[in-house]
Amino acid sequence: MIKNKALTITARITGYLFHPLLMTSIAVVVLFNSGHYLSVVNADLRNVIYSIFFILTFCLPALFIPVLYYFKIISNLETTIKKEKLIPMLTVLIIYALAYYFMQKVNMPPILLKIIISSIVIVVACIVITLFWNINIHLSALGGLLGFVMFVGVNSNLNLLFIGLVIIVVSGLVASSQLFLQKHNPLQVYLGFLLGFVCTYLSMMIF
Repeated sequence: MIKNKALTITARITGYLFHPLLMTSIAVVVLFNSGHYLSVVNADLRNVIYSIFFILTFCLPALFIPVLYYFKIISNLETTIKKEKLIPMLTVLIIYALAYYFMQKVNMPPILLKIIISSIVIVVACIVITLFWNINIHLSALGGLLGFVMFVGVNSNLNLLFIGLVIIVVSGLVASSQLFLQKHNPLQVYLGFLLGFVCTYLSMMIF
């Protein structure tokens, strides 16, 4: 009983630490520490960019979840009900679209704009799929992060193999936690990861 409780707490913490909304900010951190040409940006400007991404892609969307719960639009803060997931995802989509508009206006470098675009594509794909099926958003975000790292590595001739392996290990941990908590079945987890990877890699290539 105690063991199961400890595993449940660990699984929940894993889900919080690698929340889907954090993946966009993590992608920016990876980029600035990858040897990419943007790595030479001075620390002050880098911190400003970190702050912009963190506020617009994590803080603002995350703040809306308690609001939706307060007005009883969703039944709990970690809703797994398919229909209830649509409204938070639509909220994230609107905020990300506005974030992209703002970042375009301040002349954010193209590679950073692509991060936002690929995130928007993943959210749209998840919304469409959620209308018919329940896909795992945690793994979609992690798959997107891996797709971004692979794209940067291939197109910038950077060796990001270690970072890619870390993301795969983390994805395995998050997938295991989602399955342990019985929030999703294996197919929803695996296809979620594949969806995020494909959406991001193709978005980075096309846009």
